[in-house]
Amino acid sequence: MASKKTAFPQRIQPQLVSLVGRPPAGEWLFEHKFDGYRLLARLDGQVSLFTRNGFDWTHRMPRLAQDLARLPVRGVWLDGEVVVLDDDGKPAFQPLQAAFSTGKTEHLVFYVFDMPFYDGTDLREKPVEQRRELLSVLLDQCELACVRFSETLDADPISLLDSACRLGLEGLIGKRRGSRYSGERGPDWIKLKCNNRQEFIVLGYTRATTGIKSLLIGLHDDDGQLVYAGRVRSGLSGRHLDQLRARLSPLTLKHSPLATPPALRGESVVWVDPQLVVEVKFLEITPSGKVRHAVYVAMREDKPASGISLESDSDLL
Repeated sequence: MASKKTAFPQRIQPQLVSLVGRPPAGEWLFEHKFDGYRLLARLDGQVSLFTRNGFDWTHRMPRLAQDLARLPVRGVWLDGEVVVLDDDGKPAFQPLQAAFSTGKTEHLVFYVFDMPFYDGTDLREKPVEQRRELLSVLLDQCELACVRFSETLDADPISLLDSACRLGLEGLIGKRRGSRYSGERGPDWIKLKCNNRQEFIVLGYTRATTGIKSLLIGLHDDDGQLVYAGRVRSGLSGRHLDQLRARLSPLTLKHSPLATPPALRGESVVWVDPQLVVEVKFLEITPSGKVRHAVYVAMREDKPASGISLESDSDLL
């Protein structure tokens, strides 16, 4: 694969995925959607590990950095997802959070699915299948303890999604054959999800005798304005409550961060600076923009509140 050498970038923008409600027409490569943190690795004499938003987390994953340093190449960017595997070999999100909060990250696994740069050569204009073929060859060069290639799944997407959901996985990622690595969100990288689950911004909470009765959550609308998206009661207990209280206490505000606060009659409300991002499972979003049957999953340290909006497949179907 002859390509022109180019200046090796210190940072790159990761390719983002778009939510779709059903598999689209065309030729696609499908992989499992991993329940973890997006991670980009730069190998250029030393290893640096970055979150999707460019935060350097190398010091938080020293074993992974040491493992990647064994690859016999320089001038490489790798793109993937870092996860914790449960006893059944499935990614588990809450143990991943616990690993980072305690600093015990030796057992993390990095599933690599793309390689935008190789040996100082920019591959972003090359077809995804060529990038992945070269990536597979690179990872076969030596045995790595905590790095794995994200394999392409060989079946029709309907059957694959059904199987993933029955196994308790999060869903599928699809990549259009021939597509480039644009570093943007578009129709060429898609996700098919088994359930409704996404990030929300914590706007405040209602009080209970234990301190927090429910979280008040929000999103940015199409105009970039922060809007109320309902409340979360389920899933708030024990360690989760302790973590939330500790994070929300210094963020307290005297007034709501919303231009139009919701009417919460009979509730004692504490508003907070909208900085904390949490992941929530829910049945649906109502026509008025509120979550139904919402369940708290975890805090998200890897995503800033400024980038949180409603995931929608309406533009892609």
